[in-house]
Amino acid sequence: MKILVTGGAGYIGSACVQALCEAGHTVVVFDDLSTGQADNVSSSALLLQGDLTDSQAIFEVCAEYPFDAVMHFAAKKAVGESETDPSLYFKTNVVGTINLLRAMDKYNIPKIIFSSTAAVYEPPADDKPFTEKTKTGPLSVYGATKLMVEDVIKTYARTGKIQEYAILRYFNVAGDAGLEYREEAAQNVFPIIARALTQGEAFNIYGTDYDTKDGTCVRDYIHLRDLVEAHTLALITQKSGTYNLGTGTGYTVRELVEAFNAELPEPLRVIEAARRPGDAPAVVADASLAAEALNWTPKHTLKEMVEDTLRVYRK
Repeated sequence: MKILVTGGAGYIGSACVQALCEAGHTVVVFDDLSTGQADNVSSSALLLQGDLTDSQAIFEVCAEYPFDAVMHFAAKKAVGESETDPSLYFKTNVVGTINLLRAMDKYNIPKIIFSSTAAVYEPPADDKPFTEKTKTGPLSVYGATKLMVEDVIKTYARTGKIQEYAILRYFNVAGDAGLEYREEAAQNVFPIIARALTQGEAFNIYGTDYDTKDGTCVRDYIHLRDLVEAHTLALITQKSGTYNLGTGTGYTVRELVEAFNAELPEPLRVIEAARRPGDAPAVVADASLAAEALNWTPKHTLKEMVEDTLRVYRK
C-alpha cells in the first residue's frame, strides 16, 4: 500500500513509519518538523517538510502520489499550551485536518487512521474504565480540538467524502520501538520522570488526597510497540470505528514511582504538591472493542516501559 503519514517524524509517527516500511509499504511522511525529528524517519520513507495549515502544500502532495490511506498524527498536543494559545490549537489541529480531508476527497484517498486521545472524555464520576460510549466532555482546548476532528472525520465518511476511518483514542503512551526517540520538551509523565532523574531534580506528585488506593491519580499506560501494532491492524480493517487503546490496568502515580525505583540504584526524589485543575482521579481504558474489531491485544508491561525510558534518557 501507498501510505501518507502526517506527523511521521514525531514520537509515535516515526515508530509507525518504521513498522510500515518494514512491512513493505510505500510511505511518504509529511511533517513541519516543528517538534518532529527528521533523523528518526526511516530511510525507506520519503520525508517532505510541510504544514497542514498550508492547504496548497498538502494538495500538491496528494496530487502527486496515489495514496491508499492516511495515518494522521500531525497535531499540537500540550494541554497547558492549548489553554494559553487556543488559536494555535484550533488552527493546527482542526483547520489542518480539514485541509487534509479536503485533499483526500479531491484525490480519492479512501481511508484515514486518526491519532486521537482519551482527553476527549468527560472526567468520570467513578473509577469505572472508559468505554467508547463513555460521555465525551473534554476539559482542555487540546481535547476539544481532538473531539472536533473526530466529528469532522465522521461527517466526511457519512457524506461519502472518504470511505473508511479508524479513530484511535490513546491513553498514556510510553516506551520505545527501537528508535530511541527522546523528547526533551514532552509533558508526558515518563519523560518528566526521566528528566528529573537525569537533571538531579525532584518529581512532583500533584494531589495525594484522591479517592484512590493511595491517594494519587490512577492512569492506564500503554507501550509504544503495542500502539504501533494497533495502527497496522487498523490499516487492514475494512470497517470504520472508534477504539480505545489502553491495557485496562491502572497504576497510581506512587506505583509508577515505585516501578522506576525498582530499576534505580537510589530512589527518585519526590515532592508532594497540590492537585492540578482538571486531573481526573482515575483514567483507565476498556479496550475490549479494539480486541474484538481489530484483533488487538496489548502485550508489553509497565516494567518494559520503565526500562525503555531509562535506557533512552540515560544516553
